[in-house]
Amino acid sequence: MSQTLKSTYAIIIAGVFLLTAFLPVVPLGAQPAGEQTVTGNGFRISPVTSEFIIEPGQTEIMNITIENPTSAPLTAVAIVNDFVAGENEDGEVRPILNEDAPAPRNSFKSLVSPIDRIELEPRERVELEVPISVPEDANAGGYYGIVRFEPAELRDAGNVTLSASVGSIALVRVPGDLTERLDLVQISAAQDNSLRSFLTGGDVSVLIRLRNSGDIHLQPHGLVQIKNMFGDVVASYELNDSSPRAYILPDTIRRFQDDLEERNWFGRYTIEANIGNMQSGGEPLNARATFWYIPAWALVALFVALAAIAFGIISLVNRRSNKKKRK
Repeated sequence: MSQTLKSTYAIIIAGVFLLTAFLPVVPLGAQPAGEQTVTGNGFRISPVTSEFIIEPGQTEIMNITIENPTSAPLTAVAIVNDFVAGENEDGEVRPILNEDAPAPRNSFKSLVSPIDRIELEPRERVELEVPISVPEDANAGGYYGIVRFEPAELRDAGNVTLSASVGSIALVRVPGDLTERLDLVQISAAQDNSLRSFLTGGDVSVLIRLRNSGDIHLQPHGLVQIKNMFGDVVASYELNDSSPRAYILPDTIRRFQDDLEERNWFGRYTIEANIGNMQSGGEPLNARATFWYIPAWALVALFVALAAIAFGIISLVNRRSNKKKRK
């Protein structure tokens, strides 16, 4: 094999490896968004989340609608639990089910009296009023809990698990000397669940991870814009625009990943985010990141053009070399 062909093959092989390294991964399914009503174990519950600001010594009412959508009578048992953030960054909560576990410093469970069993006829809906009473000497801060409902027949038989219950979440703020601090952990272009700074195809999403470094829950919001290399806005959306808006519990991280509308992406782009806290406002958090989007066909075309140029240069050098040898 001539030196010219060897060099050409080497260029082609290197180009194939380079192109493969930038190809996108196979897309994964996304999690569905939450709804205003929770359905499970024969009950339908709303709302999903309620928020309260209660001064020490005051009482507020948590209104919960519980419905029996079945054709048979049901008895609901109400259980009140404190909860903490789950291990993931998707906002999932983890109720404290162990009765012997130490209660949080600010225990929502201590604010609610026991709730009587609820008898529900077929298709019946009941409006339940749950008083939340804050003592005069209560600590300032957040009290986080969930009012769960389980079928009486399963609970009495000892066959109930967490998956067999549905509930309504309560976030209570007792005013006082509180610290509200929202920090940026990460901002990046993403594809599926992978961070990307260079994309060659597929949909584009923006991943923003925020940490609540304060001692009270926060509700972030803000405008996210994507600008092209000329500074023009090509896409924008409102961060945390779900209903209800998502919260971040103290000392936890929450990730927000939003898909961008399909378009003919090409070139260098900048993500700019202006993020604040809905409860208190304050100085917004400014963040930015860049990414490149070069379609696979453009990389192939570039590789073919470079290979052709390289082949032409090598051929020209060989011809001149052969001429010198003949002379």
